[in-house]
Formats: sequence, C-alpha cells, structure tokens
Amino acid sequence: MRARAAAVTALALACTLVLAGCDLGFSLGFGGKPDGHFEGSELTVPVLYVSGGKGGVASQRITAEAADGGDLSIDITENDVSGVAPVTQSATWTAVTAATLLTGARPDTAYTFGFDARINTPAAGAVTAVGVLALYYGTEIQPGVALAGGVTPFGTVSPVAGLPEQVAAAIEAGGIDTILVPAGQRIAADADGRSVDLDQVAATGGMTITEVADLASAYAIMTGEDLPESAFPTPAASPTPLPTATEGPTEPGDDAFDVAIDSALARTESSLETATDASLAEHSRAAADRARTLRDAGDDGGAFAAAAAAADVAAVAGAPEVDAASVGATRAAAEDLLAAASQNPPGTLDAADLSLEVVGAAADAYALAAYAETALAAGEEAAPTAAALAASALARAQESEALRDALGAGAGSISRDADLDGLGSLLRRAAIAATDAYESRAGEAPVRVGDLPAVRLAAFDAARDDLESIADGDTWLGLALAATAFSRTVPPLATQQAVRVPEGVDPTAAVQQRIAVGDEYAVRAVEALSDAGAEVSLVRGALSDATATATAAPAPGASAVYATPFLRARVLAFAAGVERE
Repeated sequence: MRARAAAVTALALACTLVLAGCDLGFSLGFGGKPDGHFEGSELTVPVLYVSGGKGGVASQRITAEAADGGDLSIDITENDVSGVAPVTQSATWTAVTAATLLTGARPDTAYTFGFDARINTPAAGAVTAVGVLALYYGTEIQPGVALAGGVTPFGTVSPVAGLPEQVAAAIEAGGIDTILVPAGQRIAADADGRSVDLDQVAATGGMTITEVADLASAYAIMTGEDLPESAFPTPAASPTPLPTATEGPTEPGDDAFDVAIDSALARTESSLETATDASLAEHSRAAADRARTLRDAGDDGGAFAAAAAAADVAAVAGAPEVDAASVGATRAAAEDLLAAASQNPPGTLDAADLSLEVVGAAADAYALAAYAETALAAGEEAAPTAAALAASALARAQESEALRDALGAGAGSISRDADLDGLGSLLRRAAIAATDAYESRAGEAPVRVGDLPAVRLAAFDAARDDLESIADGDTWLGLALAATAFSRTVPPLATQQAVRVPEGVDPTAAVQQRIAVGDEYAVRAVEALSDAGAEVSLVRGALSDATATATAAPAPGASAVYATPFLRARVLAFAAGVERE
C-alpha cells in the first residue's frame, strides 16, 4: 500500500479541487511531531448518519495541535443551533480515547471536531478515530471512501443501526465509491426491520461495501497506508493465549493469591446458599468454575479475577434485606481504603497494577454504598442490588489490599515525565460523555434491578463529585478513579446501543473477530509492560478472565469485557513511559 502514496496524494489533491464547495470536503493532514505532539494538523472526513429514519451525508473537520497551557481540550461543534447530541459527543470522546491509548499520543492536545449537520448517532465514532490517527501519523484521507461504525476504547469497529439508509444517502449525495461498514453488517436491518443486502443497494450507485472489524483495517483503506505493526498488530483469527509470566520456583506471594482466591470463592458459596435468582446463581457458578479452571492452569491472577466476579453476582443473587447501618459502614470503610491509597502511591508498575485493583474495587464500594443509601431512602427497588454489590466490592478491595501487602513493591519503573494528569482528564471526561449518552436514551426510567452494569454506572455517576473530591490534588488516585469510571460505562453503553441482528444472519464470525481484536491489543499492551520488567499479575489476570468469558459465550457485545484489562494495561504503559515504543 505504501507504494501508492504518491498516487494517492495526487488523487486527493485533484479531488479536493473537484469537490470544492460541495458538502463532502476532503483536505490533507500534516502529521504530528516525534514526541507525540500534533502540529497544526487538520483534515476533513465524510460522515454518514440517520435522522428521522432518513439517511444523510455530512462532513467533519478535525484539527489537532499542542494545547495552550498543556491541558487537553475537545471542542465539538455543528452548524445547527440545537447543539451536538450526547451520543455524538460520547462517540467523539471515545474515538479520541481509543486513538490516544492505542498510539500513546500526548494527552495535552487541543482537538476540534466540526460537523456541518446535526449528528445524533454513534456511527461517527470510527471515522473520527481514523481521522485522529491520520493526523497523528501524517497521512491523508483518500477521497471517495466513507466509514460508518461505532468505536470501542480498544480499537474495534462496532455495529450501528441505519446502514441501509446511510448507503442510500451516499448514493444520492455522490462523491463516494467505497463504504466501510462494521464486520458482520453487510446484511443489515432497515428502519422497518427488513433485511437488506448492502452490496446490492451499493451496486445501484456504482459503489462497493467492505466490512472492517478494527480501526487498523479501516485506516489502511481510508488512507492507503498501513499503521505500524508494532502498535497495531494484526489480530489472529481467534484469541491467542497470553504468554505466561516468569516461571520458576514458587514466589513468596503465591500463598497470598491462594488466600485471596479462597476468600472470594468462599464468599460466592456463602451467598449462593441463600440465592433466590436462579439465573444469576447459574452465572455465578459458571464464573466460579472458570476461576477453578484458571487456578488449575496456574493462572492465579485470572483465577482471582473470575472468583471475584463470581462473588459479585452471587452477592446479588442472594442479597439479604438492606441494612442502612451496614451500608453506611461499607461506604466509610471504602473511603478509608481510598484515603490509604492516596497516602501510599505506587513506586513501581507492579505496585501500580495492584493499586488499580484496590482503588477500583474501593471506588465501586463507595459509589454503590452511597447509591444504596439514596435508593433505600427513596424506596427504590435497586437498593438491595447496590448494597450487595457494594459489600462484595469492599471485600474484593480488602482482598486486593492484602495481596498488595504480601507481594511487595515488585518491579517496573514509573516515568517521572508521564502526563498522568492529562490521561486522567481524558478518561474522566470520556466517562462523563458516555454516561450522558447512556442517560439521554435511558430517560427517567428507574435502573433495572438485574442490570448490574447499569447499576454500577448509575452509582458512579451519582458519586462522581464525591470521588473527585476524595482524589483532589492526587494525580495517581485521580487517574485510577477515572480509569475505573470509564471502564464502568463501556458495557452498559454497548448493551444499550446493540443492533438487532437480521433474521438468517449468523453474527458469530464477526463477534469472534472483535473478540480477537480486543484480545490482541490487550495482549500487546501487557507484553510491553513485561518488556519493562513488570509482572503485572492482576492486569494479566483480568485479561485471562476476559478472554475466557468472551470465548465461552461469543455473542454480540462479548468483546466489551476487554475494556477493563485494556484500559488498565494502557494506563500502566503511560505510567511507564513506554506508550510510544
């Protein structure tokens, strides 16, 4: 593809002249600096969307440059007085987050995203991410290529609704000859629920349809260039096992893992004795079995992750009556753990790995307990669910804290030059945007009791100010809380934006592609940490459990489980200063 660069440049310039004054503008990017900064870069990409059941084609102008004062900023505008829809804002923030985490682009960047129409869809997410990547690597967007698809933090192109209408709009607008769509969506449902073969629709306008599963594949077609293999590895056909950490004699911390795993499994069994929800109980037992299998395979980190997940679900399945005093005690204990974490910042990557687990679980416990107190006072049905999850999260935080104390400082250097404040700001605001997008669609309906991801999201949203106050002035604690908050928004938002699979279409192959993408990028991030000398047992464990979970049930949305291990691994990479290697 690189041999085509000169021809692509000439063609792009010619088409820029031809399309001058049209709705579809294609301008050129000028690249970023070697240190990860952007320098006066801009480009324009076409955006396909649906509004009121009718497709449309707009353009989005993207600019990026080093931020004045060093603070990341994102300015999203469009030429309609009604403003930018929350779902579009969320897609834009996630696109910037994905591009930043995948490349190591500096967070202290000022971005502007200007739409020439009101867009109310996640379908602009993938093309926005490709645009940011093109600016970063200094490549050009080829004319005549459009991309419709959502984007995840770890680089997959996710399914979107309204593709038949978007293809029809592209035919009517002209100027597009290739449309990229998410893998598995060549046949998609239209506004009336009918199955439509996009190839057949596109052919009537002389266009072609190409499916893509990840940003790297979309980027290669839209720019005519390949992304660096070192940062964007080609995913295997299916998830590959993560290379094991250093093997050898039993380490001092191994017994500590046994204690933590046994504790989580004991909590699971205790809760299941009083379980009243058969479905949740079955789900918990499956996670417990997964924990035992991982433990037998010598993967203690994976076993702990699976056992803790089993304990969470079991706690809800057997949730007792809510006790206001115990809920308040849970919140107070969680706050103490967060305060202790603030007084004990990590000095190595391994310590940071353990700290992310402690802070994440303690933040869960605090937010859920506070949410349970409010729900209890208001007589809401979600109170027992939140209280049970809070108690389980507190126990997990305490188990993780004991692990941290037993395993010691570990290895892996933390860079003094890493912009952790900037990364924390990006993740915090991306979490807020995702929450706003979720709530704009959910409306005022009460949180469904059995929807555990939605309960967690609602709890984090309600406790955001409190948690930010606790972390005030503490760079590491603020970053850990921001990473946790963002990871909590991914599963419920993915479920809410799920697209109906047309009758007769088997989504398995496309789902497995997205699982492989999530697995490959998370594996690569962990390997970079290993190269830096760190063991990172817990992020390894989270990845092992995610892969075991996703491959056991490869249904639409299964790849969302990679959000937490990928985010944690990339946060650690930023802390290590290895993100751009």
